[in-house]
Amino acid sequence: MPTAPLTIREQITNRLRDDLVSGEFPAGATLRETELASKLGVSRGPIRDAFIQLSHEGFLTYQANRGVTVRDPPNPEDRGFITMVRQQIEGYVVEKGIADLDDVGIALVERALRRLKDACDSCEANRIAQCDIAFHEAILIACGGEDFVGAWRLLCSRMLLTYTRLENYEQSYQEHAKIFESLQTKKARATIAALKANIK
Repeated sequence: MPTAPLTIREQITNRLRDDLVSGEFPAGATLRETELASKLGVSRGPIRDAFIQLSHEGFLTYQANRGVTVRDPPNPEDRGFITMVRQQIEGYVVEKGIADLDDVGIALVERALRRLKDACDSCEANRIAQCDIAFHEAILIACGGEDFVGAWRLLCSRMLLTYTRLENYEQSYQEHAKIFESLQTKKARATIAALKANIK
């Protein structure tokens, strides 16, 4: 069944999210609907909708008298805490659900891994970051952790603002391949250890 084409709102949201991840907009920068609408050739409506979505995801924030601004990345102490919480969520979901992992779930994660490999081969930093997160989300879903995805995404958005896993693309891919290998064979302890080694 063919995938439905993205709406203008979805296209604009994806474009702005990619720009935020890649550092196109510096922390604290004010984003204006009129300027972005003109730049992207759309009305202000899709820009406004994108602002709302990206605020919910944790990339943007509204401040009185300043409008919509790019959130500052977390300080090292906060980032350490965010990392720990994210590791705990993913580890908990894997430990609880890996025994019930089926072929459909394994295929879902494997597809996400292939997309990550393609992204690493392309050397596009923002695409790699997005595919990295998509891979981990696929694991959550495959292991029955849908209820945790919303909170988990907020944690990930904060980490993406200071994404540092892009210095060695092949190493990044190999870390994820190791996670998948353990997951595929339903080795909970090894999968959790590989996840913790990757989430930094």
